[in-house]
Amino acid sequence: MAKPIRATPALIGEKAVSFVESMRFKDKNPRLTNADKEFIKIIQRNKKIFTV
Repeated sequence: MAKPIRATPALIGEKAVSFVESMRFKDKNPRLTNADKEFIKIIQRNKKIFTV
């Protein structure tokens, strides 16, 4: 019988921002894309929604 699938953890707040930044840093191109910048702005504007 197959193992049950674990739920993917939800990244919120600063964890989400640091995840995006760390993935960009690990990538060959460490610059943030415009989509990444917009995503970070949305998180910062809606801190009440994206906090733990």
